[in-house]
Amino acid sequence: MIRTLRADGVLFLAAAAAYSMSTLFSAMKPVVLTGFVKEQGIADGWAGLLAAMPFVGIACAALLGARVPVHLSFRKLAVVLSLLLVACEGLTSLVVESLAAVLSLQFGAGLAVGLLMGASSSHIARSRTPDKLFGVVDMVAVLMMSIMVMAVGSAMGKGGLAGVFLLAAAISGGLGLLTLGFRGDDTADTARSAGPVAPLAVTARALAVVLMGVLFVTSSGLGFAYMFTIAGELGMDYAIAGERIGLLLFVSAFACAAGGWCSARFGPYRPLAMAYVLCAAGWLVATQTSSPTLFLAALVPGIFALQFCFPVLLSLSGALDRQGRWAAIATPVQTSGFAWAAILAGLLVSSLGTRAIGYACATGMALCLLLLWLSRPHASELAPAS
Repeated sequence: MIRTLRADGVLFLAAAAAYSMSTLFSAMKPVVLTGFVKEQGIADGWAGLLAAMPFVGIACAALLGARVPVHLSFRKLAVVLSLLLVACEGLTSLVVESLAAVLSLQFGAGLAVGLLMGASSSHIARSRTPDKLFGVVDMVAVLMMSIMVMAVGSAMGKGGLAGVFLLAAAISGGLGLLTLGFRGDDTADTARSAGPVAPLAVTARALAVVLMGVLFVTSSGLGFAYMFTIAGELGMDYAIAGERIGLLLFVSAFACAAGGWCSARFGPYRPLAMAYVLCAAGWLVATQTSSPTLFLAALVPGIFALQFCFPVLLSLSGALDRQGRWAAIATPVQTSGFAWAAILAGLLVSSLGTRAIGYACATGMALCLLLLWLSRPHASELAPAS
């Protein structure tokens, strides 16, 4: 028992570090957007692509996610990918004036993080309590993002874009060291010693689960890029809005653990359905109201639903196969939803205004409910191994 608890603790530390690497990209995104426009004078569209490129790399990692966790040890993978991430961020600080170089390096950084997240998710999916572990790991990553937002802003003020990417390299190196303590588990060793791994079964249910995850993250994340814009339209001071929204984001991290607990206690379906409805209602009110107070109140279900559902969706994907390969695929694909959300939100606001965000979110949540119904297991399917 003690050995198992210790193994879970080491896995938690490694996975939290891997997930925090992805939230580092989220913390950097607004600063990178502003920095490339003001410091390098490039167009907003190109700046948005630069900020989204790490998430594109994370999405592409899903193409390798089904094979890498099974055939390579986690520790070897962590060493290689952490070094690749540090190198990409460090080199970016030297070539910030070259658009092509930055795009390539940030894609490589995202690919490294996506593979590492997928590998850690594969191991979590095969742990004793995947629901709770996903929830706590995601909570720590979101809390880390709150801290990294402040650090990235300070680095931008002191060293410009080069300073931001140098800081990213340093943070990535520190997080990479935290992943090295985990060597793998008996399940993984048994799977590798048992001979060739059976081909991954691509079923309608599995596709529904993965598609639902990326659609939810994209739809629920539409309003994040324009929270301050909406607050300004309501006459709120930027400093006050930043303080209150920042507090909501910080507290919302604990919804990750709540999501993991609810999934373990009630299963994934009822908690997800409830969260989808609350998320749609929250963003509809937040984007349509003329009251600053009601706007802030509506952000609570809108923001909390995203943090609540993320670990539940990961746990649901992890239950699709015994080796955790679907979890390795779903994790980077879901995370890429943050990039698609920023791009889609920009198109919606530029053509239809901020109110369109609420309607688009509600439409996405309705589709998620449909996919949730399609993702229910058939009676003939075996329960996942614990």
